[in-house]
Order: sequence, then C-alpha cells, then structure tokens
Amino acid sequence: MYRPLKASSDSELLSLLMEDSDAAFEEIYRRYFTKLYALVKRRLCDEQQTEDIIHDLFLNLWISRHKANIDNLPNYLMKSVKYRVLDALDHDTVRQNFLDYQVYVPQEHNSTEENILYSDALRVYNENLMILPEKCREVFVLSRAGLSQKEIAQKLGISENTVENHIAKALRLLKSGMAEYLTPNTLIPILFFFF
Repeated sequence: MYRPLKASSDSELLSLLMEDSDAAFEEIYRRYFTKLYALVKRRLCDEQQTEDIIHDLFLNLWISRHKANIDNLPNYLMKSVKYRVLDALDHDTVRQNFLDYQVYVPQEHNSTEENILYSDALRVYNENLMILPEKCREVFVLSRAGLSQKEIAQKLGISENTVENHIAKALRLLKSGMAEYLTPNTLIPILFFFF
C-alpha cells in the first residue's frame, strides 16, 4: 500500500497535523508507535498500562495539535512518554503502599474520615511532586519505584551523592508542602504511604 506521507519529514508532518490532516497523524502514529511502545513496555512491564500510556499520548497529540509548540517531534514524544511513565511508576508505588497499609490496619480503624484524609493527602502529594525540579522528581520517583541509589546513579549517569541530594531535597520539599497532613494523628499513615 502506497503511503504518500511516508517520505515526509517530521516538520512537514507537524505542519500538516496543525492543518487537521488525519493522514499526517496516522503517519506520525505509524512512525513512532513501535519505538515508544517498546520503551514504555521495557520500563513498566505491563502490556495494558503500556498501551494506555501510548494511546493517551497520541490522543493528547491530536487534541492539542493547534496549541502544541513542537520544534522536534521525536524529542517531544520521548519527553511526553517519559513523564507519563514516571507518573505511572509513582502512582503504582503509592497504590501499592496503600494496599500494603490496608493489610496492617484493622478494618474498624479504616474509617471514611481516614479515606478522605488519604485522598486529600494523595492529591496534595501529587501536586507537590509535579512542582519538583525535573531531575529531582525523576530521581525521587525512581527511588520510590524500588531502585537503589546506585542503580539510579547508573541509570541516569549521575553520582550516587547527587542521587542522595536529589532524594533529600525532594523529601524536604514534599514534607514542607504536606505540612498540614503531618500532624500527630496522621503522621505515621501518611509517611508510610509517601515517604
């Protein structure tokens, strides 16, 4: 099957995409889907979650095609997928911590008030996490995903001392941003979930 846009450059495809070209979008999808899928699958090891992230990424590209200021399509896609993977890893870690916590908390103590407090704390945590500096957030999320400081340093090509500093900075900023949730009544459960 002949695809007339196959030989088009990324910048030509982006121009056509901004003019609402379905064919340009399909070519971008064909060109980058496999690479992005492999990258996400390698990080998450979950086929359904990988498909969801990739489809969400392309859906967002289509929806924001008129607003997006994209200079370099591969870099834009890689950066977008990187943030989506970090968010997924962080969300999975928090969810697992909550499930682990539920095992240790007797049901009569798991009141509606505690669930509301947890939901609010999770929202504030995610808001504060997103305003961390990019490298600091990346290191922190990887540390909460179970990687050691040495593994993070090797993965990101930075020193272990830098990893340690980023984690300490992230904890300091997150605790500061969540001060209202770190009262004596909520300190232990909240720290267990997030820190």
